[in-house]
Amino acid sequence: MVPVATLSELALNALAATGLGWTTWTAYQSREQPSATPFIALLATLTLWAVFSLGSALPGVSAVSLLSSIFDLAQFGTALAVPGVWTVYTLSYTGRGTGLTWKRIVLLAGIVLPVVLGAIVIAVGTSDTAVERAIAPLIGWELLYLFALFLYATYLLVDLGGSHARVSNTQVIVLTTGVAAPYLVSLVGNDTSLVGSTTIGLLVSGGLLATAVRRYPVMTGFPKADYVARTRVVETLQEALVVLDWDDHVLDVNEATAELFDTSGKALIGEPIRSVIDGLEGTDLPTGATGTVALRTSKGRRQFQFSVSAVDEAAADDTDDPVARTVLFRDVTDRRTREQRLTVLNRILRHNVRNGLDVVLAYADRIDDEELRAGIREGTSDLLELSKKVRDAEEVMTESTDPPEPIDLTEVASTVVERFRTDGESADISLVCPEEVSIFSHPTVIREVLSELVENSLAHTAADSPHVEIRLREVSDGTVELSVADDGPGLPEREREILATGTETQLKHGQGIGLWFVNWAITQLGGDLRFRENDPDGSIVTIRLYDAVT
Repeated sequence: MVPVATLSELALNALAATGLGWTTWTAYQSREQPSATPFIALLATLTLWAVFSLGSALPGVSAVSLLSSIFDLAQFGTALAVPGVWTVYTLSYTGRGTGLTWKRIVLLAGIVLPVVLGAIVIAVGTSDTAVERAIAPLIGWELLYLFALFLYATYLLVDLGGSHARVSNTQVIVLTTGVAAPYLVSLVGNDTSLVGSTTIGLLVSGGLLATAVRRYPVMTGFPKADYVARTRVVETLQEALVVLDWDDHVLDVNEATAELFDTSGKALIGEPIRSVIDGLEGTDLPTGATGTVALRTSKGRRQFQFSVSAVDEAAADDTDDPVARTVLFRDVTDRRTREQRLTVLNRILRHNVRNGLDVVLAYADRIDDEELRAGIREGTSDLLELSKKVRDAEEVMTESTDPPEPIDLTEVASTVVERFRTDGESADISLVCPEEVSIFSHPTVIREVLSELVENSLAHTAADSPHVEIRLREVSDGTVELSVADDGPGLPEREREILATGTETQLKHGQGIGLWFVNWAITQLGGDLRFRENDPDGSIVTIRLYDAVT
């Protein structure tokens, strides 16, 4: 009958082997991650130690000298291998690379050589006592060597934890204790042979390392990526550059990124990119991805062209596996707006002006007719007005590139309302706003935008006394909204589609330049422009400005 103590030892060994085996399998599911291979190797080595410990505890094994020696040697070998694998893992995790150099070969030889000598002594030993007497000095020196190697690897991890935002002290403690537990238990039990009496330590290792796999990024390789990518980030780069790990957390940024989003690099590092950069929601960032996104920056809402590239491991590792991604953001707001302006202005000059001149020439052939003369004057006046709008739009757009200044939006809106009232308009123009709304912006640009929207509302209504309401309000998130509502026919769906797509063609174009000017101006100011239907008739144009309210 098997003694109760033996059954308990078997149960504990089986539990340790099962726990470590399950943890190894769990880590294996994420084997594609950069630091997964050495970490899985570490778990597998500890699992083998637990399996060999279980084998040596099986009933009848101790009675067979050769079988007992094999299990003892296997435990001894795996115990010696753990610090070496632990060192390889920390080298990989902290970005030192895992390639073999002559120094590392010598380092690992210090582990392998005593194992080989121990195996020879056991093979030729005539008795257990002779074997123990022969390998005792080897074990003593080996323990000192393992201790130094373990301290070196742990130092690398602790140093990283002290300097990297995403490596917590708790993670360092859990990993280190999880690997050291079998040795610590052996020392407490005064068992320096590293064979037997380590079951409790292996149980602790299984629990701690399972926790590490589930709660901490022990295989993502972001510290490794940080070390490699940092040397490739050019601080003088004008574009914003962000280094990401496999979980889309920020590893590093250049100075341009910190300035663009009005924060410090330290505040960005370690955070999910979508939580610190407003506008990336719903945007995937796989390697090779490109596109255009609208991001909220210290200068307001801006258009950015982004591209995602892989960061490969150092050449010393002889591997092409990417360890991180870099995302480059290039501000294309001015370029895109300029391209739109050129396209539309070109269309106006080629289409509207040309057609107007055709009318003038047609009427010029019959200049004696008073009615035709009136048509000529009307057509010419329209062309002059159009040319004036084009010129004014270009002047205002140029002014919007100057530095912003503190202004009172209430005063600007009041000026616009007063202008239309004094022009003798029969329309009912009202203003709903606080006594004062201060913001950094361009007063001339905002005044011309409001004037254009009011003028557009009055020009396209058939009512004898149209109503236009300008409403100004501060939004809870610190932004400001300006809206112009009318009771006219509303903005045609065709115009909305053209403004939404941002392009015109020969066959599909708008009827003028007014709304294009509004769109350009608000884009230059870093704001948003929205259109919706009014109730019961008309349309509401809403402008949202993101500049900091003073």
